[in-house]
Amino acid sequence: MPVTQTAIACTLMRGGTSKGPFFLATDLPADAALRDRVLLAVMGSPDPRQIDGLGGAEPLTSKVAIVSRSERPGVDVDYLFAQVVIDKPLVDVSPNCGNMPGRRRAVRH
Repeated sequence: MPVTQTAIACTLMRGGTSKGPFFLATDLPADAALRDRVLLAVMGSPDPRQIDGLGGAEPLTSKVAIVSRSERPGVDVDYLFAQVVIDKPLVDVSPNCGNMPGRRRAVRH
């Protein structure tokens, strides 16, 4: 069966010792399970080398930020941090990261 690829815009940014792609939430699937499958493919996981993706084969370089316009008054941006596990098909949105945006944070103006 042929593999279908879909272009999804992202910006690759580094923060401190971490790096990863930043996506607009509207560019990713709304369904969390499908979104996680897309993020695993983007990062090249599960593969200890992440050869076929943007991941760098280290937890510090297998991170993703998902950004959206906030609907809350006085808040400009909401973002979700995701740790993409390197050697397992798992995307964890429960941890925080000191260098990449933390879990469900908001940026106020």
